[in-house]
Amino acid sequence: MIKSQVTQAKKSLPYSQAIRKIVQTALLISLALVARNLSVMVNIMGATGMRVGFSQVFSRMPALLFGPVFGGIAAGIVDILAYLIRPEGAFIPLLTITQILDGVIVGLVFRAVKNSDGIKLRNTMWILFSSVGLLGLINVIISSHFSGSFIALALNSLGEKQSFISKGLVLISVIALLLLAINHVVRKKLPDASIHKYYLKILLSFGMAGIPVTTINTLILKLFIPTLSNVAFTVFYLPRLTEEILVTVVLSYISAFLLAVLDRIKKPE
Repeated sequence: MIKSQVTQAKKSLPYSQAIRKIVQTALLISLALVARNLSVMVNIMGATGMRVGFSQVFSRMPALLFGPVFGGIAAGIVDILAYLIRPEGAFIPLLTITQILDGVIVGLVFRAVKNSDGIKLRNTMWILFSSVGLLGLINVIISSHFSGSFIALALNSLGEKQSFISKGLVLISVIALLLLAINHVVRKKLPDASIHKYYLKILLSFGMAGIPVTTINTLILKLFIPTLSNVAFTVFYLPRLTEEILVTVVLSYISAFLLAVLDRIKKPE
């Protein structure tokens, strides 16, 4: 009798865990919608440009907690419900798809690095972003001083987007290395802070999702909003990219703090 009850309990465990994840995801979606209504929409060139707020702390949390499937579903639901609650401009389904992609990427990247060694991850990021900066610098030098070379001609054929794989890579490298340096100083000053366990992992996850999605969204907005068709891509993109990077840093700290709090709740000392 007891054995059969134990067996039944084991069978019902996955079901109860799924229900728990769904309930928690629904709660996080609700919090994301509330936070989104408190955000500020900034217009660029008379059109919807970028949203400044912290709703992604909650809309991305399912991806961190439960993986890419829950992350993608939560991000898509938040985007659709937010439009229904407070529409701002025309509804563009492609933007909803990119939001789903954002949640999926966050979940995939965080799952890949969650249990990785912190020191190895930091060293890898130093090497990676140094290499990115070096590649961008080489492209700048080739374009400026070897304009007749095959590589320079290939870069110039990209038009205004050429700067993103030359100066853009250098800029991304400088920002990333600066953030790593700041994180190093903070770790030295506050070695016992619990957020260190998650911060860089979340920063990497958010950055690898947010920057590509921001880039794609910029292209989509230029394609679907007539007033932006004559605006240079760089003029429209750089403010959005700058905002994305700054907000990502803040969101990563907040999310790392929340995950550390959850750890304490699950495993009280």
